[in-house]
Amino acid sequence: MPDAVRLNPTDEMLHSAAATLGSSRIVQVLWSFPHPVRADALEAEWQRLDRGRLSRRAVASAIPGARRSWVRARNAERLSISADRVTGRTLMEWADVQVRVPLPPGSDALWRLAAAPYGSGSVVSLTVPHFRCDGLGIFNAIASEEPSSAIAAQGPGPLADAADVLGQAVRAGAATARRLPRLWSDAAERARLVSALRRPPSGPPPGDHAEPRFFTSLVLETDAVAWEERARAQGGTVNSLFIEIAANLVRAAVRDGAPEPVQVGLPMTLRESQDDGRANALIVLPLTVPGGPARHTTLGPTREATGKLLGRGTERGSTLVPEPLWHLLPDRLAHRLLRPGAQQTDVVASNFGRTPDVVARFAGQRAGTVAVRTMNVPGVVPDRARIRASLCLVRTGDRMAVTVTGMPDHFGDGSSLGRLVSEELNAWGLTVDRWWGAEPVSHAPDSA
Repeated sequence: MPDAVRLNPTDEMLHSAAATLGSSRIVQVLWSFPHPVRADALEAEWQRLDRGRLSRRAVASAIPGARRSWVRARNAERLSISADRVTGRTLMEWADVQVRVPLPPGSDALWRLAAAPYGSGSVVSLTVPHFRCDGLGIFNAIASEEPSSAIAAQGPGPLADAADVLGQAVRAGAATARRLPRLWSDAAERARLVSALRRPPSGPPPGDHAEPRFFTSLVLETDAVAWEERARAQGGTVNSLFIEIAANLVRAAVRDGAPEPVQVGLPMTLRESQDDGRANALIVLPLTVPGGPARHTTLGPTREATGKLLGRGTERGSTLVPEPLWHLLPDRLAHRLLRPGAQQTDVVASNFGRTPDVVARFAGQRAGTVAVRTMNVPGVVPDRARIRASLCLVRTGDRMAVTVTGMPDHFGDGSSLGRLVSEELNAWGLTVDRWWGAEPVSHAPDSA
């Protein structure tokens, strides 16, 4: 029998997000194909994915204190192929429909694969709840030929759970002993721990709350080589330019040039191989950058700050106490001791790097472009989460696909968001070569 893969704190946090934050995080992969994709090829991909690591569910342990485990499951959400052609004006609406399909924890609807005719070809969407898998994990699952037999068919049982509790206790003692000297010397870390312990238990705060705001969204393409050249010219990298663009959108649309610093959430992968069986193997590092008006000068400070933050990333876990100890704590206390994640930053900037060739070549043909979106469903509840925008970057061939989602309270409709993004890229000497769907406005640099 395969070894049990236990849920980690990030998995558990994302499982409970609907209760604590009022929304769930969904990851969506979008393919744009120049030629129609055959229905039988899509069905074959659906069947292949259903045999892999995306089709699993969490089961409770047999012994209190043991971590929950992932077990094999079958996806009840069948392949959806629309007979209606998606047009430029309905593409993003169609994409939004896919992320809104309920895929709640505990249900048999595990993930969703959908397709529709688009232009002379097809558009394909794969939506996966973030608690089930992170973005790079989804890429690995698409690329993997791992059969369902590699995932446990049932929970590990009382003996394995007892061993898990004992192992966690031993590791918790050792990790706590190592952590105490650093905690004693780090006043800021002590303050965070004390504040978390005094914080009310996680859950919906009392009183009335604003309705969830579903993000306005767009996908654009630009030249990858030009992006690299502009970044180097300003003393930066592909990633630091991306981070600065994300920060500028917040500075302009959310803060209106106010001097308060902007916090950008940077997901950092902990995966060391494609065979990593964890659902979520990442931490979100908060990068604090200056506020004020949008900045289009040197990228040196952002590059340096990002390098320092990522260099210390492995020292920072997702919990304020050692993770083995965290797993042994009662749920109400454990949820207080999670570090604030992506939802508690102003904007998240997720750089997925290059699309693996096996991901770009899906359902029997190579996609023209691949894009990724991370979305809150049914939306962000403004007084329960700080996040106001989310950006994803992925390179396929010589094309860079940028996905931008923003709360409509700040970014308006598609036209307003498109105009702001276009102006931001133009300020860096970049142009939008293609808007997925209808071009929301005329984005020429000299347009009024």
